[in-house]
Amino acid sequence: MHALIVGSGLVGAATAIALSQVGIESTLYDQVDLVQAALNSGGAPVAVDFGDSGGSVVLAASGLRVLRTLGLLDEVMAASLPSKTTYWFKIDGSAPIALDAANVNRKAGETDPALQPPVQILRSKLHSILMQACHKAGVRCFTGKKLSGVVEEEQAVTAKFADGSSATGDFLIGADGCIGHIGVVRTAENNITLRETCAFYLEREKKQMVCTFKISEELAAVQVMTFNDPPPVEGEEYRPHPDLPKESARLADLLAEWGLPKNIEAMMRKSFRISPAAIYDLPDLPTYHKGRVLLIGDAAHGMVPNAGLGLLTGLEDVGDLLELFRHYQASSELSKVIALYSQLRVPRGHDAAKRSREMAKQYYEGSQTMGHFMLRFGIFLFNYNLVKYYNLYDCPTEVQKAISLAM
Repeated sequence: MHALIVGSGLVGAATAIALSQVGIESTLYDQVDLVQAALNSGGAPVAVDFGDSGGSVVLAASGLRVLRTLGLLDEVMAASLPSKTTYWFKIDGSAPIALDAANVNRKAGETDPALQPPVQILRSKLHSILMQACHKAGVRCFTGKKLSGVVEEEQAVTAKFADGSSATGDFLIGADGCIGHIGVVRTAENNITLRETCAFYLEREKKQMVCTFKISEELAAVQVMTFNDPPPVEGEEYRPHPDLPKESARLADLLAEWGLPKNIEAMMRKSFRISPAAIYDLPDLPTYHKGRVLLIGDAAHGMVPNAGLGLLTGLEDVGDLLELFRHYQASSELSKVIALYSQLRVPRGHDAAKRSREMAKQYYEGSQTMGHFMLRFGIFLFNYNLVKYYNLYDCPTEVQKAISLAM
């Protein structure tokens, strides 16, 4: 069988690697135009991983398990930094609240101590690891391919692209992958001290949030977000305030006006790259498939990025799909794979999106004083195991359950 994968971001690339493990060939297509990107950079060469863009992403236990199944865990862990504790502050850096993230994963069911702390990794580094693995697996990636239509036949599906070209395969996977601006800074080089690996600075009443992520002893990322009032609702794009600047110096001046600690302001001012990021909260879809087309990652369940839930859920999609193809290997069983995939992933995607929305509301609703108090109370419950945050999702176990029920 041959799969067409539209979208070569983190989840799309991981899907191609997974399919190669069960003997399914695939081709990646992405609307990113490398020729135009080279022109925008003054004619400089543009790397196959679409350049050094984005900030940090967090990988939690069930996502790390999928990467282990793909044979990439050691490489990812070597390029990342454990993030055992997550912090929340008021916008000025006062009133810290600390979540023992390793404990949350342990109580969720992760028995491997190495996988209990979430890890922070530069998005472009993770993408590079995945794309190199795709190359080793013989997966080709075509850029400048914006999907314009899909034609499904009895035994095949054809993707039509805006440039007039087309491609035909046995099935098609849609994997297109906050609002704010992400700056990446060399902390050691600029003598910037950042103690926390993951921290959020909140001003609820003014709808302002700044996030910092320590990626290594040398690199960190800082993200600035501010929203118009009222905040966005389910199914709407998270739009930034129109006056939010895009340059590091002006963003740093803005952080100074907001009253951020001096080291956070310096992180933005010394950033060597500013990348925009688009946040979507897609409506909950009733199914992730239709015929020979299935959706995976952000294409299926784009959500507000909180606690890495979007990427985590996307990697779980990959893990479930891989386990299903391990069991159903004949091309005649493709419809079973697609139907069971949707059956497994829809409730999981809905649950992740719900949790993400609830966290976003907590960040931006209520008064600064009462909102911070309620957050402190909630984190207290998690830290002392009075409330269980979530249950670990193990792809092989969940897929086997679904297969047994289907028999």
